Amino acid sequence: MTWIWWILKSLKTEIKIVLATLVVFIFLPAISVVVVAASGIQLVGDALASLNPVTHLIEIFDTKGNKIGDVSVTTNWPTRGYVSDEFGTFDAFRQELGLGKHTGIDIANRNGLYGEPVTPFMQGTVMRVDMVDDDACGINVKLRHDYNITSTYCHLYQAVNLPKDTPVKPGDVIGYMGSTGASTGAHTHLQVAIYDIPVNPRIFLVGEPEASSVTIPTF
Repeated sequence: MTWIWWILKSLKTEIKIVLATLVVFIFLPAISVVVVAASGIQLVGDALASLNPVTHLIEIFDTKGNKIGDVSVTTNWPTRGYVSDEFGTFDAFRQELGLGKHTGIDIANRNGLYGEPVTPFMQGTVMRVDMVDDDACGINVKLRHDYNITSTYCHLYQAVNLPKDTPVKPGDVIGYMGSTGASTGAHTHLQVAIYDIPVNPRIFLVGEPEASSVTIPTF
């Protein structure tokens, strides 16, 4: 290391500037990733879906900024309970588990009980039913919707084993609230993504979920 330091001290100022510039360019992509990760993906999500104040419809855009469709806001919350965690939070326990910022919203049972039915927040088709509790999402169901929108329902106690491409709509039960995966209690994590980029589910949902219907242990 001593000889490297000696060479650097011996270089002319112009050469040092050139080398410093090269280092910046080499590491610029990595720096950009860190900055984006630190600031979250809220800005990206806002660019993909936004509420039109005139039509009161949610406008959906592709990754090039072109509008590809409109979606109506809905009161069809995926389960009953209360919102226990919002999109984009970064609590200490998430940092300790290495989970990054919250990519959805959590709807929890106020009494910490399992079994609240979970339903699609909008019409779609089944992409995946994961019945194995082997990752942070736990037992989960992922659905496909129009305009490259997907929704995932995590931490289920139990999922309904629906075949891929099965049509589903609000009111159809796709699973039951639990606490599988990286979870601190009975709740359903709703993650909505456009082109696989998480967006705030509250863009699509109005109001708040209904109060928990499960008041005695179900499972």
